[in-house]
Amino acid sequence: MHILTTVVGERTGHWTDLFAALCDQPGVTLTVLARDVPANAARELDRLSRTRPGFRHHVPRDHPIGAQRPDVVHVIGDGTYPIIRQTLRWRDRYWPGTPVTLHPGQPGSPRIPTLVPLFERYAGQQVDHAFPSTPAALEALRAGGYRGPATIVPPGVDTGRFTPSPVPRPTHRRFTAGFVDRLAPHTGVRDLLAAAERIDCDVLLVGDGPLAPQVDLAATRRPGRVHRQGWSRDTELPDLLARMDVLVLPTTGVARRRVLPWTPAPLAEQAGRTLVGAMAGGIPVIGSDTGGTPYLLGPAGLVFPAGNVAALTDRLARLRDDPQLADDLAAAGRARAASGFCWTRIAASLGAVWRQLVAQPRTGLDDLLGGPREVQPATEREAAVH
Repeated sequence: MHILTTVVGERTGHWTDLFAALCDQPGVTLTVLARDVPANAARELDRLSRTRPGFRHHVPRDHPIGAQRPDVVHVIGDGTYPIIRQTLRWRDRYWPGTPVTLHPGQPGSPRIPTLVPLFERYAGQQVDHAFPSTPAALEALRAGGYRGPATIVPPGVDTGRFTPSPVPRPTHRRFTAGFVDRLAPHTGVRDLLAAAERIDCDVLLVGDGPLAPQVDLAATRRPGRVHRQGWSRDTELPDLLARMDVLVLPTTGVARRRVLPWTPAPLAEQAGRTLVGAMAGGIPVIGSDTGGTPYLLGPAGLVFPAGNVAALTDRLARLRDDPQLADDLAAAGRARAASGFCWTRIAASLGAVWRQLVAQPRTGLDDLLGGPREVQPATEREAAVH
């Protein structure tokens, strides 16, 4: 089974572990089309080309697109990205009738924001099956007009790389709250800084963005207690997480407007890649109640109302003052990551749907799959990776 995957170049590094897991699936060959890939991700793609006989990576403009017909076209991203719209046009021109699946990401930011719904609608009409990461992501996909089958597939983690630190926590280290995200208003970084100051704990922030000057000002006001580091490589993230006593995802969410009617469509954290990595590494996690965060946390983390600094302060204080609670959450997070978020299980779930698509004609696909397969939240039925 030959899968042709397109991915936005700058985000390719998020998916290389999945590409490796897919190539380890029996009978799967994978071609990845991506341009403008960052150097670190490009090196990983080259490594996969050497170590996985079924893996190929091409830059779209250099690749003879129609040379080999894929069995499935898999799109990673959303319809606002030019490479994705171009891929759909290639499908129509070179491989008509080939099934298309979609792993939607965060909405893009085209120059004309009012065209976003049109792009989403166009992409949704071409998709035979979608793989949103959480029920909230599925809801956003439905709001964009998609009405086809869907299977919830959560973000993955390399459970061999993200593991609890073998080095015991230094007894002299102050309680440290960690943050890995864009330093922007919608990620809630200001709420975390305020809560950390209230309970007088340290903060380690990894990322960059428009609020970086405010973070630096907070570090000046609390010398030695607020630490900021720019974006780091994925390979460095496990060591950074090991310096944290808790990872906090305090996203508040933002909204964008649609064309008709002028109603807001909420945008919130859906991927939670770092959150899943922290869970696998035995780091307790706290998240706001926006987007897919509560679904990803399940019983393995603490949730607070988005934007409520007092509630976030309470959750931080509970973890700081109750070592048993921290240990229990760390253990629950490790178990949840191992059972539900490892890339091997995710690759197997994707492969199962692709084989169904290949085995059946495109017409009548909804009847075959019993309509949209909206997997229930973790408390009832974990995503299809189980």
